[in-house]
Amino acid sequence: MIKWFAASKLVLNLDKTNIMKVITKNSSHSTLHIGYKEDNIERMANTKPLGLQSDNHINWKNCIEQMVPKSISTSYAIRSKIQISDMSTVKPIYCACIHSVVK
Repeated sequence: MIKWFAASKLVLNLDKTNIMKVITKNSSHSTLHIGYKEDNIERMANTKPLGLQSDNHINWKNCIEQMVPKSISTSYAIRSKIQISDMSTVKPIYCACIHSVVK
């Protein structure tokens, strides 16, 4: 990889590079060590590439746990606005708050 990066005039920042080994129910639990020279690349159990929370079991648990508190506070705001206004007022609140978090 280092050679490919160098040939493409790119630099791999090993301080910010992480590895995540995906573990399935049938996979063996072997250790994974990848490094360059004396530096080992850190192994992560979960990561957030491009804003999507993921763990080494590839499930949605961490992502859902992160969205629930945001959704609860926003649902309170929507419920309170529904009582005093119509749906044309509430829909932009939903789109701005809940839809953006879920999407």
